[in-house]
This record gives sequence, structure tokens and C-alpha cells, in this order.
Amino acid sequence: MVAMAWLVLDISGSPAVLGLVTTLQFLPLLLFVLPAGVLADRFPKRTIMLAAQALATVQALVLGFLALTGSPQIWQLALLAFILGVSNAFNNPAQQAFVPEMVGLTLVPDAVAMNSVQFNSSRMIGFALGGLAVAQLSAAAVFFMNAASFAAALTALLVLRTGELRLSRSKPARHGALREGLQYVLHTPAVLFVLGALAVVGTFGYNWPVAAPLLARDVLNVASVGFGALMSAFGAGSLVAGIGLVVVGGSNDRRMIVSGAVLAVILILLGISQSYPVSLGLMALAGLSGTVFTTTVNTRLQGLTPDRLRGRVMSLFVLLLAGTTPFGSALLGLGAEAFGISSAIIGFGAVTLAGLAMLLVLRARRDGPAAARHRPS
Repeated sequence: MVAMAWLVLDISGSPAVLGLVTTLQFLPLLLFVLPAGVLADRFPKRTIMLAAQALATVQALVLGFLALTGSPQIWQLALLAFILGVSNAFNNPAQQAFVPEMVGLTLVPDAVAMNSVQFNSSRMIGFALGGLAVAQLSAAAVFFMNAASFAAALTALLVLRTGELRLSRSKPARHGALREGLQYVLHTPAVLFVLGALAVVGTFGYNWPVAAPLLARDVLNVASVGFGALMSAFGAGSLVAGIGLVVVGGSNDRRMIVSGAVLAVILILLGISQSYPVSLGLMALAGLSGTVFTTTVNTRLQGLTPDRLRGRVMSLFVLLLAGTTPFGSALLGLGAEAFGISSAIIGFGAVTLAGLAMLLVLRARRDGPAAARHRPS
């Protein structure tokens, strides 16, 4: 992420181009993730993940060779970003739905929180190393290291003892499976509320691949190493949140809404800040609140969803967290060019707050008549 974002910005010099490439990386999630959720409910999730990880390995190798042999063209970077998005579109729903098969439903909250710890600790280290490696070595070196890292993921999947997995015995019908999943969501208010909050925060609150490099270059003037440090601070906050959630456990809608609102306020403060140390602290808080939000959403959905629909519902989780990024990234890139990155980030924070407030109002209106019907006369 560090090398790709910095390479695109270095070649083009344009926030809009960076937003476009980021959009193409997440566009396949928008296009393919719902059918991928059906596949995750129908076929072994481990097999789907192996194929997706193999594709991502090839993508990283090609990217490394292009960067090594000369300055790659923007269209080549955009195409490879799209291919990585295809890999993620099929991998992520299967991966999310795979958790209960490994640990059982009662341990899902702990497993999701622990997954957040390992993901964010590696992200914290990776962002720091990425910024240093781009500055001291090259983007090509980072891409080759990324390709090598897939060996660990592929090995882990290959050595799993599949006989110990808790597999769902029911499979979706060959026709109407996607419609069945969508109807379940639309007719289950608790699930719909959680996914609505995720749609708001995923679209307007989670655009760090575009926001962070622009802040580093145009506002804070700290170059690629500073960009890596900003993202490391984000990862450090995420790591603290993940550890805290393992200790605290549980999940509820109040925690989800509060953490989303805190993230929105931090976005506004980041847009106002002109200080690098202050921005580092805010990025750490953004990582903390963002991880609390996404982990709570994940845990809530895993607990509310029956096994036979898990792949399809978790594909909506992936869609609304990452698949909305094409819209958010493109809007943020265009807004940064038109009004400046600071004003664009402030605007996104304000829209996130307004969206969460609107969801609470709509739920209160929905629950009001229901409460009145059940009130004793």
C-alpha cells in the first residue's frame, strides 16, 4: 500500500490520479464480492482462499518486475491494482466466513479481536518498513518483499487440518442464492442497522490510502518516510484497540456508533491539524477507533447470521467496508484537487457524523411504533 500509493503519486503528481488508481483497486469488490459470498457458502472456503492468494502473489511479482525494469506506466499500475482487487474480492468473504469454521461460534468475538491484533501489528510494522524501504531502497524491493510474504499465507492454508473444521452442512440453492441473502438482510432490522453504519463509515471514514499520502506530501511536508510513520501510527492505534477488545470482549450497537462517531471527529481534527506530531497522535486515535468500529461490526454480524448465510452476509461486510472505497477515494481525490486535502478530509468527517446521526434517527422512528404496539394498556 505504501509503495503503490507513493509510486503513483511520484509518477503522476496528481491527487485525482491517486484516487483513480485506488478506486480501481477496490472496484472489483463492488463488482464481484456478492457473487463471491455465494461461492463461499457453496464451496470450501479454504480452496477459494488458496486460489485468491496465488493470484495476489503473481500480481505482486509482476508489479515488482515492472518497477525494477523501469518507470511503470500509470495504466499498468491501474491494471495491476484492479487484479489485486479481484483477488481480494474472492478472498475476503471466504476469509471472514471461515473464522467460525475454525473456532466455533462461541469463540468468534475473541477470534475476530485476535485477528485484528495480528493484522494490525503486521500493518504497523509493514507501514513503517514500507516507508523506510521506499526511501532507502526502492518501490520494486517493497513489491518483491510483498510477493515473498504470500508464502506464509499459502503455507498456513495448505497445512490446516481440514478434518477439524466445523463445516456448515447446508448449501445455498443453485438459483436465487444471492436474492435469499439480500432478503434476509432487508428483513432483519438488527443486521440492516449494522450494515447501514458500515456503509456510512466505509464510504466516508475509511479512505486512508488516498488521505494519508496527500497529508504527508501537501500539508505536513514529510515525504515517504513520514507517510510510513503516519500509517504506522494508525496501525499502532489499531493494535492497542485489538488487544483491548480481546480483554473486554463482547459487542453492541452503542460501541459501534460511538467508535464510528469518534473516527469522524478525528477526521475533522486531522483536516484542521498543521502539526506533524499532532497528526501522528490523531492517526493513532483513528486506528484505535476505526478498529473498534470494524471489529464490533464484524462480531455483531457473525453473531446475528445463521451458518448457511454467513458467506453472503460477510460479503456485504466486505462490500460496505472496502467496496464503497471506489466512491470515497474518487470523491476525496477530486475534492482534494478542487478544495485542498484539508478541506476534503474535514468534509468527509462531517458527512460521516451526519450519516451516523441519520441512522440513529431512522432506528428511533422505526422502534417508536413497535414500542407503542407492545406497550401495556
